Order: sequence, then structure tokens, then C-alpha cells
Amino acid sequence: MATTTNGTREKGVWCSAHYDAGRERAWHLSILVGPEVQAWVAHAMESGEPVALGWSNDSSALDVAELPAHPGTVSFVTLPEWSALVPEGALEPGSEARHLSLVHGGLPTGALRDELVASLGATCIYVHDDEAERNVLDRFPNARPVPMQGLMVRAVLARCNEGPTVLLHRSHQSLEVAIASGGRVLLSNTFPARTSQDLLYFTLLAVEGSGLKPTEVQLHHSGTHLTSHERDLLHRYFTNERTAVRTLNEQGANDPMEMHRWLALMEQFACVS
Repeated sequence: MATTTNGTREKGVWCSAHYDAGRERAWHLSILVGPEVQAWVAHAMESGEPVALGWSNDSSALDVAELPAHPGTVSFVTLPEWSALVPEGALEPGSEARHLSLVHGGLPTGALRDELVASLGATCIYVHDDEAERNVLDRFPNARPVPMQGLMVRAVLARCNEGPTVLLHRSHQSLEVAIASGGRVLLSNTFPARTSQDLLYFTLLAVEGSGLKPTEVQLHHSGTHLTSHERDLLHRYFTNERTAVRTLNEQGANDPMEMHRWLALMEQFACVS
């Protein structure tokens, strides 16, 4: 199987033994679209079990026979995302664009959406890349958009039972960071990260800005563009670190699906179910 210059596999499909793409309304389909990546995962509607996964480093991942032919429900994340978390009391009707503009210094083209993040008592205002979103909705008109920042908040809260937890998602030239402790979110933000040094700097900045030290947190790393060099770099400072996504090794193989890349896929079902 061909690989890219950063070592990731260009494309592939994995299916469990009991998966049937033709079964109607049996699967939830989660989709991820971003720069240099397109991927999907099918979850069993009843249990949430992931039963099939496909990915590519171009726009061909959805053009495979293994994709669910008639999914029961569909959700999607597109990256990059422009988003902001606003406390419920601070959000006045019609002020959504102003909040995003204050955070990002301007507004991209695309549909402006909002979604309640009940665990924070806040609303996530977000805009997805217009073209990427249109490509998904043209094919699946009923697909539900999921804000990446809301997904990160839910995912870090699900992982912070054993102490302060840092969740990273490394995408193309950006880094999503969420930090939680004791069931409370301390930080959720997106940082520019063009280099490995940027990734390390903003991770350390986020941890220290939350009043924590690298030695006292659990670091869960993931991301479509996270490299082995970046994981090694993080390990020098965070001794308690691990991948944020479990493998799907049915036969003990060493993770041919590179599951650390697919947090934004694997967590969608929990966000919409």
C-alpha cells in the first residue's frame, strides 16, 4: 500500500467480518473532510460499534463499494473549522457572527451554525468550509454537521476520570486542544501549528495556562496529520501520554488503519446518538 511523505497510508478500507454495506438503515455513517484527507466510518446503529472504515488522502474515500449504501443516519465534520464557545447568557439573537469575528478576526464564507454544548452551559458557534460541506450535503442531504470544538469538549470529558487530561487533535496547520479535570473543562481552543515546534509550544502553553504541569496530566494525542516525530517530541515532555483512539485490531495486526488519525470520525456517533 502506498504511503505519503509523512508516512501515512494514502488510502485503504477495513471492514469487520459481520459488516454488510447493503443492509438498509443498520449503520450510522460518520464522515470527515479536510485538507489532504477524506474518511468515513460506519457504526452499528444499536451498539455504536465501529464496523467499517475507509480513508484516502484525496477525495475518493466515499467512492468505494464498502460505503454504507443506505445509512440510517449520517453526520460529518469538516476541517478547518471556525468556531467559538459562547456562554448561554452572553449570546444574544443575531450576535453569532460578531462573536466569531471577534475570535477569528473575520468570517469565512459558509453557513453559520450553532449547537448547544450542555456540559459547558455554552453554545458552539461555527462555520465549516463551504465547498467541503456542500460536497457532503449534495450526496447526503440529511447529514448532520458536527462542530469539531463540541466534539473535543465531549471527548475530553469522557477521558478525564483519572485526573487532569489533555486531548490533542493535530490537523493540517492547526491544533485543537481541550483540557479537563474533575468533570470540568478548563480550556478548549484551536491554535495555528505549521511545524512540530508550533505543536509542542502551543500544547505546553495551553497546559501551563490552565494552571497545570506536563508531569501531572494525561496527554491523549490524535489527528489526521500527527506524525511519529511529533509524538516523540510530545513524549519528551509528557511522560503519561497515549493515543486517544483505540485500535480495531481483530487479529493482532499493528494498526494498519492508523487509528490515531481518526478521533474526529470515531467520536461523532457519541455526539449525535
